[in-house]
Amino acid sequence: MNKKHVFVCVQRDIVNSLNWAMKEFDKLLAVKYLDSVNELEKQLAAGHSCSVLMLDSMMGDKPTIELARKIKEEHQAIRILLIVATGTTKEELVKLIQTKIVSGVLIRPFTAQQVADNIYKLCNFEKPSETPWYMQTNIKQP
Repeated sequence: MNKKHVFVCVQRDIVNSLNWAMKEFDKLLAVKYLDSVNELEKQLAAGHSCSVLMLDSMMGDKPTIELARKIKEEHQAIRILLIVATGTTKEELVKLIQTKIVSGVLIRPFTAQQVADNIYKLCNFEKPSETPWYMQTNIKQP
């Protein structure tokens, strides 16, 4: 089975949390972590395959919502999971989802289970009936 390609373009403070949360998908996903918006744009411009993009709503000190719009216009097949800080308004989130720019929203702080639930949904994976042992805590990640 071919692995689905996932680009992760987020601030460094949540990279380890996301990596841990996606452990159960090691055989199903090819995950590429990108340090900057420029690196993300280069990967997409070069035609690298990407099924899901996990995008932080802020990279450096710049919001990425306009970038998400641009990516969705140019690459309609990419499903975008936007990771937002708690300060983002409900109206902004509803608008992004209604206009189908993003396929999902993950609000900080989040749990490993919330990340996994979004991966199952965005990649159309069947969810197992049992939760892996390392996801059985409700501790929120930063």
